[in-house]
Amino acid sequence: MKNWLAVAAVALLAGCSAPKYSGNALPEANTIEQVTIVEDEKTRAVFLDSMLDWCLNNQVKCKVVADGSEHKPEEITLDYVSRWSWDFRTFVADAKISAYQDQQRVGNVEFKAPNSSNFSKFGDDMERIKAMMDILFDKKSAAQATQMIADDQL
Repeated sequence: MKNWLAVAAVALLAGCSAPKYSGNALPEANTIEQVTIVEDEKTRAVFLDSMLDWCLNNQVKCKVVADGSEHKPEEITLDYVSRWSWDFRTFVADAKISAYQDQQRVGNVEFKAPNSSNFSKFGDDMERIKAMMDILFDKKSAAQATQMIADDQL
């Protein structure tokens, strides 16, 4: 009985520490044709590359501006940041994309993959970043993207 309880506790804790997405899609996301992305020099280049690839595949024009650039109020501007961790290989530990328009945050997505014994923290980093864009542009929900990780699709 004690062994079974210990196994159940470990399984429960592993499930609680699984990677997950959260956030809010842009209003009227399906009508957005152009965004400005502020490059974050401290974040690995693969993050920006993944965002640009998503834009290309979804017919959204993306203009990249230098880190520290001011937001133009009339444009939808995306800021991003991520932190990578290592556990026998690197993986996106947490990431955030925020969207601004008229000097207000109008959408955001967060991804967290705790450095735990749960192997689902490892996945296709580019596809996980693209899933963040899918959530931001209301192509899938955070719950759907999180389930895709659980199903080993991301």
